[in-house]
Amino acid sequence: MMSKPLLICLTAVTLTLSTAAAKAEDSKVLELERTLNERDQVILELLERVEALERRVGVERLATDSAAARRQQEVAPTTEHEREQDPAAAPGRVVVDAGAAERALERALTVEGVLLLPRGVLDFEPTLSHRRQEDTAPSFVTSGGEIFAGEMERNVNSLTADMALRLGLPWDSQLEIGIPYRWRKVDSVTQIGFVPTSTSSQSDSGWGDARLGLAKTLLRERRWRPDIVARLTWDTDTGENIGFGDSFQQLRGSLTAIKRQDPIVFVAGTSYEHVFEKEQLQPGATVAVNFGGFIALSPETSLSLSFSGAYQDETELAGHNIDGSDRTYGSVFLGGSTLLAPGILLNLSAGIGLTDDADDFSLTLSVPVRFSGRLF
Repeated sequence: MMSKPLLICLTAVTLTLSTAAAKAEDSKVLELERTLNERDQVILELLERVEALERRVGVERLATDSAAARRQQEVAPTTEHEREQDPAAAPGRVVVDAGAAERALERALTVEGVLLLPRGVLDFEPTLSHRRQEDTAPSFVTSGGEIFAGEMERNVNSLTADMALRLGLPWDSQLEIGIPYRWRKVDSVTQIGFVPTSTSSQSDSGWGDARLGLAKTLLRERRWRPDIVARLTWDTDTGENIGFGDSFQQLRGSLTAIKRQDPIVFVAGTSYEHVFEKEQLQPGATVAVNFGGFIALSPETSLSLSFSGAYQDETELAGHNIDGSDRTYGSVFLGGSTLLAPGILLNLSAGIGLTDDADDFSLTLSVPVRFSGRLF
């Protein structure tokens, strides 16, 4: 039979082990509760940063998770002191997520016409562009009764201020209206060797052709299939003829394919333009292709690089082709876009000509403004 002292010792050891086990279990429960509280606090901080970023770029939340809303009510919000101590919440710090990275990119795609506006959304885009083209041709110069072989240099500077409106329509379509105002200056210099013998300068300005267009998304991207956008644009002959090739009615149709591999978007398209005859003169039809890509550098900034090429057939006069009047165009464009404020985008692009018929250099600046709310 077990002695009384041994029984007391065994009882004390059992009680000690039970107490230690209970304390360990309580410690685990407290640690788990602390971990869950920390997780909830991290989730709330992330939600606050996303909402702050959405307010800054002018995007409204369409829906709020009810569970997240309940947590916001249950957990005390971060104090101002804690936000100041948080480096991720410092001014200028950008928190990038998959949705935010597309916003400036999508605005840039809308400017390029490869992404259409939602129904009832209105965009107004003022644009200012400058183009320069330099051409040289051999010339004969008469001086002192003698004929010399010389060269004529022709420099053309063109400045265009354009105003465009885009309105999203039902059935994935878009209405486009625009009118440009143009200024043009032509400087001509005839020289023998490096010595100028004569110079001339002409300048003029006036309204260009008003244009009216309709675009529609034919296919939506799915797996390997890209978005397909079709566009039909009518250039009227309402412009003043100041050497820009105006005063001809033109009808242009195009197809554009868009394929996403976030944060990159690839774009490729082709177009055909027919010019209607006027006063027995008919410029040749133009077939064009373009391809390039856009990349989102941040939620507020994107870059683009593209190539554009076109071939214009020979001009006809009284039904007869004018030999050598066909033209080939080729240019490379580098552009960038950044959000200045909610609904306001700054878009800048520069082009370099690759062929003699293309502009040697071009620079385009536009500030598209998206109006808040929907018209219908």
